[in-house]
Amino acid sequence: MSSVYVSEPPTSGKVVLETTAGDIEIELWSKETPKACRNFIQLCLEGYYDNTIFHRVSPGWIVQGGDPSGTGNGGESIYGAPFADEFHSRLRFNRRGMLGMANTGANENGSQFFITLTATPELQKKNTLFGAVVGDSLFNALKLGEGEIDKETERPTHPKFIKQVRVLDNPFTDIVPRMTPMAVGSLNAPGKTKQKPKAVKNKRLLSFADEDNDADDIMQSGKNRKAMKSSHDLLVSDPMLSKAAAPIRDTANHPVLKMENGNITEADSPPTNTPTVSTEPVKPDIESQILAAESDIQALNKKKSKRISDRYSDDTDSGRQTKARKGALSMLTKSGRTGSAGKSTKRPKKTSESELLARLGQFQDRIRSTKQSANEPVSDQKSWLAHKLRFQGQPKSKSDPSAS
Repeated sequence: MSSVYVSEPPTSGKVVLETTAGDIEIELWSKETPKACRNFIQLCLEGYYDNTIFHRVSPGWIVQGGDPSGTGNGGESIYGAPFADEFHSRLRFNRRGMLGMANTGANENGSQFFITLTATPELQKKNTLFGAVVGDSLFNALKLGEGEIDKETERPTHPKFIKQVRVLDNPFTDIVPRMTPMAVGSLNAPGKTKQKPKAVKNKRLLSFADEDNDADDIMQSGKNRKAMKSSHDLLVSDPMLSKAAAPIRDTANHPVLKMENGNITEADSPPTNTPTVSTEPVKPDIESQILAAESDIQALNKKKSKRISDRYSDDTDSGRQTKARKGALSMLTKSGRTGSAGKSTKRPKKTSESELLARLGQFQDRIRSTKQSANEPVSDQKSWLAHKLRFQGQPKSKSDPSAS
């Protein structure tokens, strides 16, 4: 494979196709195929290929694009007419990722191009080879051949497209684009959509001012604001309403009004059921207050004495309960001392001091006797070897030394 790259001439010129399958880097042979490379680079600079689809996909063979109409029948070169084919002996369709010009016949090249997905020697000297995909972007180019495709028309169901083309290295410095990419993009668009007019915010409907001129708007609105009107100003023809302020009258000498046949007149005398309030000062009844205080004191004393009696009765009840508890405990201790057979065990009698001293003396005598016997020499007969093992209940024999 290295011999293939050695036989190929060096490239001059580089572009990047930004597609929905990823970026595809392409290097061009502008010296060997100047017409095809100039046409391709100028169309890229003009944005001619932006938003164009790959309208033809032949799996395992080629992927074709470059038609702004997306039908495969459109596209034109920068020369205004189809240009001639360009072949070179060192450029061959011997591997995948080769870039060639699509045509309808000999010397019928326009704007459409294709990328090979495998070696295509059958296209040699039929289509102009002017570039190659380089680097890891070759895997993105291979993704263009994936997806659901109509076998009869070789048209993909969901075609991938070129989002944008970037020219990294332009060997033709004299190229002047005929139009901007934005103008070409508007031509390539399938249909122009009318832009909806932007909604204008109606500030009159809101009672809030703008954030920028809050204080100014509020002051101006305060100056231009009209005074509020009441029903007295609006209802001029109403006889029941009066524009004059109501005078303050003395409530004590206020006349009593009555209504007869829809007319309001003053009554002759005030009604009998009107409550009256006496203005004489009320003298407090001191004696009644003293009696009420004495009765309250007596009630408090009674409550206090009752509480004391209740406490005393509680103490006596608690004393009785403690006595009952002690009796129950004594009964339990007595019952616990009795045996399983129902025999009661008698308590040992207390010994006096004289008895204890006598017992201590006996114990000391025994200790002394044992010491004396230990100091005496032991005879052969009384040694422990001379004794015979005897079980309980066995009669003593005459030969047994312990019998004597």
